[in-house]
Amino acid sequence: MQAQTTISDQKLTGDIKKDLTRLLPIGAVKADIIDGVRQNPRQMELAKKLQSSIAQNYEWFVDYMKAVPQGEKIPYHAKLGLTKEEYMELINFMDNIEMVSTGKENIAIQIKNDMIYFKSQNKLSKLDSLTIDLKNNMVSFGKIKMPFADKLNITTDKNALKSKWEGYSWILEEPKDVDANAMKDLNSLKMRQYKFTIGKLEKTGKTYMSLKGREIENGTKTIDFELPVQF
Repeated sequence: MQAQTTISDQKLTGDIKKDLTRLLPIGAVKADIIDGVRQNPRQMELAKKLQSSIAQNYEWFVDYMKAVPQGEKIPYHAKLGLTKEEYMELINFMDNIEMVSTGKENIAIQIKNDMIYFKSQNKLSKLDSLTIDLKNNMVSFGKIKMPFADKLNITTDKNALKSKWEGYSWILEEPKDVDANAMKDLNSLKMRQYKFTIGKLEKTGKTYMSLKGREIENGTKTIDFELPVQF
């Protein structure tokens, strides 16, 4: 008998329009809301110490981060509030962090005139304001327009999803590159960041989708949410 190839077995094609219609099947899907993190008490203790120290040495931390290439781990420093052994222990925890489901919710997906629409409720009700314009390769959240940013190819399973995966992202970031000096003066900081990510997990064949939004006005967060799901 020759095995049939299902959608979950197929790799993404690189054709964004085709891939999105595969990743987002028309109809209702039951999605896991994966906004929980598997943690143990020791990990929580070390993370709390680190966060407290960063808060107390915020200006130093901003300067220190300038020298760290994007995507690389922060090198150890005593001002991080941990011993070197504790810091390496926390890094090891972070390398093995795992996102877990905190519940399930139905998402209805509709495609009409090259537009993808979503309908959900409760925790995922914000998805009602999300649309994907397949023709113009643009994602909108209400009046927020997120242009296409990048194709993603995660080649290791050492990540919070515990799987290799590939997909796409759309991002709005204003201002585009926040200067480290601007981060020092939090009282006058004004910025907004929105990001939509979608991809396919190699291990399970499931769709991973995430919508994030954050706005800061005069140093105060006025909007801050993240909705990661998989189905």
